[in-house]
Amino acid sequence: MKFTSILSIFAVVSLFASCSNDLEINAPYKDIPVVHAFLDQNEPVQYIRIQKVYQNGTGSTTLEGAQITDSLYFDSLIVDLIEARTGTVYPCKRIDTVYKDSGLFSNAVHHLYVTSFPKNENAEEQFNLRIHVPRSGNTFYNKEPINLVKDAFVEDRTISVDTVINHSFPYRFRTGRNATLYDLSIRFYYTETEKANPSNVQEKVFEYFIQRAKVYTYSASIKAEAVLSKNFISNLQANIKFNNLVNRKYSRIEFVAYGGSKEYQEYLELSKPNTSIVPKNSEYSNITGGKGIFSSRNKIVQTQMKLDSKSIGILTAILPNFVN
Repeated sequence: MKFTSILSIFAVVSLFASCSNDLEINAPYKDIPVVHAFLDQNEPVQYIRIQKVYQNGTGSTTLEGAQITDSLYFDSLIVDLIEARTGTVYPCKRIDTVYKDSGLFSNAVHHLYVTSFPKNENAEEQFNLRIHVPRSGNTFYNKEPINLVKDAFVEDRTISVDTVINHSFPYRFRTGRNATLYDLSIRFYYTETEKANPSNVQEKVFEYFIQRAKVYTYSASIKAEAVLSKNFISNLQANIKFNNLVNRKYSRIEFVAYGGSKEYQEYLELSKPNTSIVPKNSEYSNITGGKGIFSSRNKIVQTQMKLDSKSIGILTAILPNFVN
């Protein structure tokens, strides 16, 4: 995600052999939190997902256990973000208002922990996460403070697209402090007006990624990526389907840069498929006594981008159901 990373709950079923050769199907329960959090100083609210490793009972399968809400969440947690350099504590509140898609794990309840902190572009901020389980008295932390990703920048400009072979247009941006890799994308917005009911107008968007998880060395200078017009246009054609019931019209265009910190880079490296006979590295986690990732990202949206009139005309002529 979006620079986005999806962490599933880690299912655990342990088998222990006793001296009498009997098998104890389930070991004693142990608190193991599973964390997924990317702090972004440009967002007004910080979302932290905390679930738990579960053990299904002897009378149910792992898939059945995954649909039991009590197996996925702690009944009570005290969660805090702590700015490491100042000691300022930002308590996190549990909410259940963000919808979760259905899938392997139950979506009957979706607990998230939220808080806010003021944006301070100039400060070098570091954060820790503290998770306390009142029932057991256990407390969990991230292994070391994470640095917030700061001051990335995407240059605004008027761009041109063309059907000429090898025609390209530039994507110019500056990396942020503490970021090690980037997703770079172009968001193409358009409106759909229902022909039978012209008052029914919807704005839609297609996001075209020109780089995913590319590593950049931080510097204050502007970096540039060349975007091939033919690739951009062909992706628009492939994803905006013909629909004779609507008229479409170009609306606007945005450039977006998603910057990820070193923790996310390490997570991706350890998550790559193992193509060697050498055993794979252990799974990534920077939560002491737990699993998952606590990290930082920085999403920059440049809304001042423009397509020139010639480009709008080209896209209107090529894309399905577009009108002037």
